[in-house]
Amino acid sequence: MFIISFDFGMKNIGVAIGQFYTKTANPIISIPAKNGIPVNWMDIKKILDIWMIKKAVVGYPYNYIKKNKCKLIKIYIKKFALNLINKFNLKIFFIDECFTSYEARNFIYYNYDIYNSFYSNCDIHTISAVYILERWLKLNY
Repeated sequence: MFIISFDFGMKNIGVAIGQFYTKTANPIISIPAKNGIPVNWMDIKKILDIWMIKKAVVGYPYNYIKKNKCKLIKIYIKKFALNLINKFNLKIFFIDECFTSYEARNFIYYNYDIYNSFYSNCDIHTISAVYILERWLKLNY
């Protein structure tokens, strides 16, 4: 059985797929977004249909440091999650995404020997989605 995760961003939303048995995840794609709304919801639908997914984990900034920005981003994330429920009938779980972007940058930098300016936010979002999902799987299964 598979589960999907999302690393929400205003311009890109990272997607990863994982499985309960191994508690591991793999990056899938970074979906372009405009103001936190996927440009094409069908991109998500295709993934859900292919993998027959009914559950999703969404990264949520429980302990975000920048308080004013945090309130706004939390509203966008909740709206995104509500759309996932309404459009695709997914069961949604939230988990703290604290430091996942930092971990993703380090992973890319050290494993691919690429200087910071040479990798895109798309890569960071998909790798962050992996960390989000693996964190949730290890805590819940």
